[in-house]
Amino acid sequence: MKKVIIGMGICVGILSLAGCSKNETHASHKNSKSTVHVSETFSSTNKTSTTATSGKNSSTSSTIASSIASSESQEELTISSLWTTQKASELQQFMESWGTTMKQTYREYTPNNNVNFYGLQLPEAVLGSSKTWGIDVNDVAVSAEWSTTGESSSEYSIVAVYSDAETSSGSGARHLYFFGFNNNQPVVLVSMQNQGMEDHALHFKQTENQALTSGFQNIVAGQPVEQPTAAVESIEPVNTWASMDEAIQFYEDTYKNTANEVSQQILWANYNRSCWSLTEQAGNRIVLHWRNISGAGGSYVAFEKSADHTTITQYDGNNSYPNSPSKAFNVRNSDHTVY
Repeated sequence: MKKVIIGMGICVGILSLAGCSKNETHASHKNSKSTVHVSETFSSTNKTSTTATSGKNSSTSSTIASSIASSESQEELTISSLWTTQKASELQQFMESWGTTMKQTYREYTPNNNVNFYGLQLPEAVLGSSKTWGIDVNDVAVSAEWSTTGESSSEYSIVAVYSDAETSSGSGARHLYFFGFNNNQPVVLVSMQNQGMEDHALHFKQTENQALTSGFQNIVAGQPVEQPTAAVESIEPVNTWASMDEAIQFYEDTYKNTANEVSQQILWANYNRSCWSLTEQAGNRIVLHWRNISGAGGSYVAFEKSADHTTITQYDGNNSYPNSPSKAFNVRNSDHTVY
């Protein structure tokens, strides 16, 4: 009898386990259906079959992905446009206002519309298809080319050129500004070079006028540009050399001043102005070469003008320039006295 009872107990236990297993399977199936139902609700489709729902969800996802890709493509295109016609128009308006505050009038130029800048047709001479001059920035030769987008294969991509050469009066310094990009960063280069150079290059440096630099940077970044309204003082170097003759005259006045010890170091009988020639000129610096009257040998003299004095650096011998100066001294601009 005990065996029968035990046997029945085992059967009941087996049936119970089978029932638990069936319930767990049913619960799992319900969870699976619930998951599909949530997906269907998100895609706003009616359930016809699991396969159809999956296909519609895939189509919706594909449409969304395509839309996102298109949006990203448009955003990438916008970001890569360093320079546009809209930005060019904004720069034109800014230069008009900025020039007024500087008491200067600037005009825009391109390789097909040049300005006569001390005899050079610019920017064609340095940026045109048949350019004949190079470009130096901080006395280092660089590659540059004209660009309408701000991008090029050169070190500098120039997008705009402005000058007051055709509107300035008198013997005042004329300015030439190149707006462009170097390593995709906006830069404003300025040149006031008024003489030809032995290296056959137009020499630039980055402008020191912060208002001009900030204005261009804001235009490039698509930020609001505050138009200058109050007159501000130009901080471009004003201590420039008007010509080679000015530097020669300064040299002669210094060496003729008997209060200076250097006045005893020159034999005027062997001096001739025609022996001077221009080596380089940029900003407040000019370098002249002296060719001995005999034709053998020579030397170099560099002049760096400040507000109240000029530093004269001499290089004795043709091979000494620019790395081996012989001596240097300061001269007061007011009376040509060495101190």
